[in-house]
Amino acid sequence: MKLQKCINCAYYTAYYKIQNHGFERSNACACSKHKKVQTQFETCEFFKDNAKKEKTRKDKLFISLEYALKSINEITQILSEIRIED
Repeated sequence: MKLQKCINCAYYTAYYKIQNHGFERSNACACSKHKKVQTQFETCEFFKDNAKKEKTRKDKLFISLEYALKSINEITQILSEIRIED
């Protein structure tokens, strides 16, 4: 069986460092299968493809973006109505 990198595994959870300009992903990660800290380039025999996890994440992201866009459109409409009344 071919070993895969942790960064592409469903058990992978990235760690982030706080920088002056925001957050930056570190090379360390949490493996929920091993319950330990590893680097994102390690390999193991418990690799599980993260395609389903990634699709779910993208679906949630698009739902959130659609909601935000709807809210922005509503605010724009309210502000334009206020401007017309003045």
